[in-house]
This record gives sequence, structure tokens and C-alpha cells, in this order.
Amino acid sequence: MRGDKQMQKIKAKTKQWDEGLPLGNGFIGSIVYGSSPLKITVDRTDLWDLRPNETTLESGFNFENLKRLAKSGKAEDRKEYCRLFDEIFMGKPYPSKITAGRIELKFSPAAEDISYTLDIDTATVSVYDGAEKIADVFTDYISLAGVIRVYRDCSYGFHIPKYLSEKTKNASGIGNPEEERSLGYPPAEIRADGAYGWYEQKTHTKYCYGIVTYRKGNEIYYTLASSNDDENYVQAAKNRLKRAAETGFEKLHEAHRKHWRAYNGKSAVKTGDKLIDETYRKSWYLFGSCSRKGFYPMPLQGVWTADNDCLPPWKGDYHHDTNTELSYQSYLKANRLEEGEVFVEYLWKLKPAYEKFAKEFFGVEGILLPSCSTLDGKPMGGWAQYSLSPTMTIWAAQSFDEYYLYTGDEEFLKTRAYPFLRGVGKAIRALLEEKDGKLYLPLSSSPEIFDDTEEAYLQPNSNFDLALMRYLYKTLKEYAGILGDNPAEYREILEKLDDIAVSRDGVVMLDKTRKLPETHRHFSHLMCLYPLHLIDYDTEEHKNIYERTIDDMEKLGTGLWVGFSFAMSAQIYAMARNGNAAFERLNQFCRGFVGENGFHLNGDFRRFGYTQFHYRPFTLEALFGFCDALHEMLLQDHTGKIELFAALPEEWKNREVSFKNLRSRGGLLVSAKTKNGVITELFVAAPKRCEIGINGVTYSLNKGKNKLV
Repeated sequence: MRGDKQMQKIKAKTKQWDEGLPLGNGFIGSIVYGSSPLKITVDRTDLWDLRPNETTLESGFNFENLKRLAKSGKAEDRKEYCRLFDEIFMGKPYPSKITAGRIELKFSPAAEDISYTLDIDTATVSVYDGAEKIADVFTDYISLAGVIRVYRDCSYGFHIPKYLSEKTKNASGIGNPEEERSLGYPPAEIRADGAYGWYEQKTHTKYCYGIVTYRKGNEIYYTLASSNDDENYVQAAKNRLKRAAETGFEKLHEAHRKHWRAYNGKSAVKTGDKLIDETYRKSWYLFGSCSRKGFYPMPLQGVWTADNDCLPPWKGDYHHDTNTELSYQSYLKANRLEEGEVFVEYLWKLKPAYEKFAKEFFGVEGILLPSCSTLDGKPMGGWAQYSLSPTMTIWAAQSFDEYYLYTGDEEFLKTRAYPFLRGVGKAIRALLEEKDGKLYLPLSSSPEIFDDTEEAYLQPNSNFDLALMRYLYKTLKEYAGILGDNPAEYREILEKLDDIAVSRDGVVMLDKTRKLPETHRHFSHLMCLYPLHLIDYDTEEHKNIYERTIDDMEKLGTGLWVGFSFAMSAQIYAMARNGNAAFERLNQFCRGFVGENGFHLNGDFRRFGYTQFHYRPFTLEALFGFCDALHEMLLQDHTGKIELFAALPEEWKNREVSFKNLRSRGGLLVSAKTKNGVITELFVAAPKRCEIGINGVTYSLNKGKNKLV
């Protein structure tokens, strides 16, 4: 099930960086694009300007002040609210993910017809001048170095982003395009020593970094090094590159290809729809390129920050109000555990920072994270309705619960999932206020609905906040019982939380008082349906809620949606067993919002008329929301039983549709094939003896692989 040959290569010929061909090894990333010169960007996830925005250090930057100013209604208080909590995200160029620039190759004789091909099975870009191959490039998974082999004489140099030391106009796809920004660094110092070339970029702190290269014959080895690696980071990088060169291109590439063969073989999906299948494979290629155990999880742009001499879109941060959650929503079912568990490891590592933030900003004990977060877990500001919403932490913390559910790792439950969720539960409970026997948050919202206006604060508790809190304390009650802790506290909290607000005609609302009034990109009010599964598509009452809510969503239309909206709506359609609509949304997503290289560009940049947004700021999260929705069409398991091919569109039912090694809850690996409505193959690999219901039939499984059909 490795797919057709035409699905394994991506061809490009472009002068635009976000249409180039991406490479990555989870540590450094590169994009190959351009013609004369050929451009190879160099980036890494932890390249950041971590200077704090001074406003976040003010005494007034706290939750008590946020509550006071949000509820005041006075013009001067609104102005101060905006200064302290909303405007700071874009007000200063730091803190921010930053870019390192690129290597530029000039060939002799000059290349006149450059194109490039990415083999996603081996994560290798080949560069051509007409029909002649002139270079191969890969970011080696073993040595962590970038490797270039040229087949024609060439020279190379560095391009260092202008905004680092001089003001440039904003071209990142958001904000005012005429606004000029600079980090104000001193100009970089470019140096050479024999076979080595590098530049050193100093900043306003002790932190410094640079691209380092080493040339050996027709091979160029490169990396991006920083003072966080070593005090003498340039020398350390030189040593690393020399070791890679001593191993040589062939041996490095052989081990690199072996890694990617193993990675690509972890699971597979084949629907027979060329666009869907290609996008799915490209998405997991990108995931394996920018998410790796032992390193950092992907922020908004992973290891491919915009190469346009400007700050990256939304500063390339960790956005915990959809982006990180969607980015790490589908890796478990795709059986990419090793690559995806970096997210829970990252959250756990930053637990002390989140405990400090809970204490200093919210004034409570426990765990709360800033939704717009720096690499080291500090607040960046932004629209306070989501950047400083306490319940965002619950959504991020769901990743611990999901990891346990899909692995069955009881030690992880005991030492990671339950302690983290318990810390979140403690902090949220301390914020809740009791009124008439019910518990309410002092401020409640439904990101990103009503944007950064005063109207964005809804009547507590919004369905978004309520769904997350009900999920949290329901989960804590269950796990407390499993682990021998006392569940009484969580049971009491649940009894004091309202039920999900549903209108008389069955539509899930924003809060008790209103429905979503207009088309909107974010379905935060529908968290109770997906991904929290508080309301399943089971009883007639619940089916009616799904159908009426979907009717309302369709009535409002897609005019103000962005890329992730199409993926998230497909998830909800899949839950309602509506395969036709789920497929249509995924097809629209692939056609309108995904470039040929697999990058998700947020807006309907090809102008198919899907939305009013036609911009193209690159982020990653929607690709994995797309994968998740496709998984749910093929395999649903949230009820404790497995339902295969639950939401196939009509046009797929007469063709062969299959998947291999999708992971189900409890650590089961399921492979199945269907044609003409009949399951023709079904294999389940179980980690231990167990029973499981599949499509209404209960099977007794032995440890290991079980052939059921």
C-alpha cells in the first residue's frame, strides 16, 4: 500500500518560497526554490528571539485586572485593556520565532531552466537544468546535517534576512503590509576558513547563531547552529559537519532513506481519490520532517519559517487555541507515535513554567498555559479572549488523555496524564465562582468568535468553556477511580456545571442566550460534538442535535472560513456519518487551500470562491485536521467499539478503499479493505488478549496479528 508512482514525487519550478520543496529532519528544515541563484533555506524550530514583551512584565498584566477592565464599559478602561492584553502581540517584533536566511547556489555554466523534484519516499530533492540533474539535496535524519551534492561547478553564499538589522515592510500575510519592522540586530559577520564558510549573527542578548557550511569536493554540508548548542557554537558545528563529510553522501543517504522507508511504512490510507490520497501522504511527509522525539514540537510553521525578509505570520508561535491541538490530533491514529509524542513531552517539560504562569497571572495553584506562547512557555499576548483563556489549557491537556487511550500505557496515565490533568483541574476550580449552586468562570469566551471586541465575552459559561470543563472533570473522575484516588471532588464539580446549551430547535449554541449569528472560521462552540465527544451520534435526540446544528452551519455558509474550517467541518460531518459532505469539505480544502508542495496556505488563494479570504500565510495545523477527518471517515472508535468505514461518500462505495495499521484505542492496529459495501479484508494486531466490538460483532483477539476477514 505504498501508493502509485505518480504520488511519490512533487515537482516544482518557482521563485516563491512557499511553493518551494520542503525538507526536514525534525531539527533543521530547508525549502528548495528559485532559479538563479538556487535558494536553499535553513531553519530550525528553536531559533527564537525570546526577549519578553515588556508589557507582560507590568504589574497590571494579570487576570484580576483583565476581569476588571473587560467588564468596566468605560472608554478609558477599554483603551487600557487593549494596551495591556490585545495590542501587545503585534506591538513589538519580539518575542518571536525568527529566520536564519538561506544558502544560494550559482552554477557555472549558469542554469537556464531550473526545476526540482521532491521524492517524498526518500525525502530528497533533485535539481535539474532542463533534463540534466545538477544537484541533490536532503536534510539527513541521522547526522542532522543538510547535504548538497552538485554535479556542475558552482559557488555559494548566504542571504541573511533584512529585518534582523534593518526595517522592512510586512509581507507575511497578516497585519498592515506597509508597516515596517526590524529586530534591530547588528549586521551579521560573514566569515570563511578553508573549506568552511559561515556567518555569525549577534542579537540584543548573549544569544547568537549562524549558518555554518563545509565543502568537500562536490559536496556541501550545512547546519544552523546557536549558542544554545555550545558556547563555541561555530566550532561545534564545524566538527559536526566534518564528521558528516567523513561518512560521506552515499552512506548518509542510504541510512536516511532507510529511516524514511520505515517511517512511511508505519501506516497507509488509500481511498482511490488521487487528490485526497496525495494530500494525505504529503501531510505525513511534512509531519515526519518537522516533528521528532527529543526535539521541539512544531509551532505554526514547523521548521519552515517564511523566507520573505519579514517576521513570520503570527510570529510563528505556539498557538494553543486550535493550532497545536490540530497539529497533534491525528498522529496517534496514524501510528506515528514516536514523532508525535514530542508534544506531550514538551508540555510536560514546561509544567513548571505553566505552574508559574498560573500563579503569577491567574493567582491560582495548578497548571495553566498562555495560549499564545513562546518556545519556553511564556505569554506573548494577543486577543485576550483566547490568548489568556484558562480553558485553552484543557484542550492542550487532552493530548495526554488521548496518548493514554491510544497506547494503553498505564504508567503514562499514572505519572503523566493524570498528574497533568489534575493540575489543570485544580487551577480551573480555583477560578470558578459559585452562584445559585452552579459554577461559572468570571470571564467566558468562544475563540475566535467576535474577534477582539467586547462582545467576545459571552454569558458564562460559553459552550466552549463548558464543554472543556465537563470533559476535564469527567475524565478526572474516571481516572481517579482507576488509580485509587477519590473521585468525589470531581463528581461534585460536574454536578455544579450546566449542561451544554442547545436551542429549542436542537442547535448547539454559543452560550445560553444566542446561536452563532454569522459564518465564522472557528467551530469552538461545537467542541461538545468534536473532539470531546460529549454528545455522540447515537440516540434520536443526539442525532437531531447533530442534524440541526449542521443545518445551521450550512445556512450560515463558508464565506468567512479559512483552511482549518473545512477540515474541522469535515470532522463533524464524519461524526454524523455524512460521508458525502465530509468528502466535499476535504476536497475543497485540498483544492483551495493546499499548495502543490503540501503547504496549507490558510486562504482560498486559488480563488475558487470557497471563502472571502484569499491571502496565503503558511501554517501546518489544518493538514492534520484533514488527516484526522479522513481517519474518522474510515475508522471510529470513541465509543469503545470500532466502526469501520462509518462515513464513506457514495462515489467511494463501488471502489476499493483500504487502510493499513491505523491505531485504535487500546493500542490495536487495524488494517481493512472494503469494496462494493463489503469488507474483504480485516486484520487486527493486539498488544494483549482482549475483546473488541467491530461493526456490531464482538471478536476475541489473541496477542499479535488476528485475521478476522
